[in-house]
Amino acid sequence: MHSANLRGMEHPSPPWLRRFDRPSRLLLHTLTSGPSGALAAFRALPRVQSRSQPEEAFHWRSFIATLCTEEPVLEGPAEALILKPLLLLLPVLCQRNLFSLLHTVQSTVPKDCLSQLLQAVRQDPSPDLWVRALVDLLEQGLTEERRCSTLVPLTTTCQQQLKHFCQKITGTAQQKPELERKLNWCISKPPGSEAGPAGDPDLASQVKKRKKGAEESLEPEWERQKKKTRLDEVGFELGQSTFQRGADAASVGDEIVREVSGHEPAQSQRSQQDAGTETRDASQSLQQDAAGEVGDASLDSQKDSAAKVPDSLQMHVPRLKMLLEKESSQSESAALPALQILNECSPRQLEGLCSLLQLSQCPEPVLMRFCTWLLALTPVLSYTNAAVLTRQLFLQRVLSLTQPASRHLMAALTSFCSKYPRPFCCALIAPVLQAPGEGSERMKLVCEVIEDCLEPEYLRLVLSQLLEMSWSEELITVVLGVLGRQVELPPELFNRLVLNLCRMAQEFATSMNYAKLLMTVLTVYASNVTPTHRSHMASVLGHNRTALKKSLQVALEQVAPR
Repeated sequence: MHSANLRGMEHPSPPWLRRFDRPSRLLLHTLTSGPSGALAAFRALPRVQSRSQPEEAFHWRSFIATLCTEEPVLEGPAEALILKPLLLLLPVLCQRNLFSLLHTVQSTVPKDCLSQLLQAVRQDPSPDLWVRALVDLLEQGLTEERRCSTLVPLTTTCQQQLKHFCQKITGTAQQKPELERKLNWCISKPPGSEAGPAGDPDLASQVKKRKKGAEESLEPEWERQKKKTRLDEVGFELGQSTFQRGADAASVGDEIVREVSGHEPAQSQRSQQDAGTETRDASQSLQQDAAGEVGDASLDSQKDSAAKVPDSLQMHVPRLKMLLEKESSQSESAALPALQILNECSPRQLEGLCSLLQLSQCPEPVLMRFCTWLLALTPVLSYTNAAVLTRQLFLQRVLSLTQPASRHLMAALTSFCSKYPRPFCCALIAPVLQAPGEGSERMKLVCEVIEDCLEPEYLRLVLSQLLEMSWSEELITVVLGVLGRQVELPPELFNRLVLNLCRMAQEFATSMNYAKLLMTVLTVYASNVTPTHRSHMASVLGHNRTALKKSLQVALEQVAPR
């Protein structure tokens, strides 16, 4: 039972959220990340694959059907029991970003699903004004599509005019150079080409004016006035933003439309380095980071960082700081060219650059904005540079968690993990699991990432890392989370898991988590158990002193011999 005024998806997650499948939960987390959540979700959507139908980028029917499912809630001061669609239980910000996203990808969503969703949102007695405006736009688009789907025959006059117009365009071979000159204004030219033909100064001046106007519209007035002197500034002070958050949310839809209509560069996949020594490297980097990144950076450390970064890269630092601290949606179009220096840095230079930008101490909304930019960065970062960024952005934040992670941090983690999963596992998850001391919150975060973000290939990587560590009660819960995903295990990895269980039988003889882990192995992975495994497991159960001992013995007897 849930209160009707639920307006946030903070921890603990509402129980009804578990009704959504894993890709849908990832999409909802991204939509709730902030005013630019619609843009972040649009960019993450191609990487959110549907499990039930792998040929689809995202299973909209299942997602919208779950949103329209009714949930009992207590409404009003009298707490009257009513039924409401799950859609109306989402935070207002999430609803705004959801309908902004649907407005952009409307052509890929089944029309009957959209109609069902619009009927559900109409049940809200006091809807948000921005949500209502987006709903009206979606309804208008559906109505226009139905109207346009009815074919109307052309009149004889229209047919003649259309035929005459086509003849003008096709022309003869002698007319083609002249026609190309006349239509030059609408031909898309590659970057670096001339604005217009040399023989047409009026056309060239018009194109130059349009280009200049488009460039100026991307920058606020105060930024254009200070553009010449900005790179010479040593310090940077954050000025007041010229755009409010509400305007930011209102403009995100336009930004997505610009991205859809623009020409995106093709993703170039780089080969990743051998992962054989990644876990050891990650543990060494943990010790280095724990020794060097605690607290605020001192003046000496700033000088050392600057010494790592050449002058040609240091000159970009003031502008990157300005773009990170600026909350305007227009800053992203200017940030992507500036972020190309991440591909030009060596790992040591990138560490110094991150220190100069103070990425490990930046506010979490800024961190989320930076990770959203990384989703659109092409070409993708190398494995080494992505691992450096993982440590600089997240490691100290996760290690120092004393309360549940905020939605901004979770959105940043899921965005980064969706694009760089292997560096994420080796440079963040492994060091966090090996970190000494109590860390219930960081273990909860790792379990949530395992449940919602990692694909089977990387779940096996995390399990192999866990099998190299000395287990504790907290690590056993992480192993339970990995096996709870029912990922397929190769024989070698399953053998290592059984050997680990045998070694720790006496140490965890009274542990309920260890007993649950044994039950998972004997039930979920019963087909992997060989006669040799059965004999080992029988000796393990002899040491067990929990209330599950008899149930474990029954489960072992029911394992079919191979």
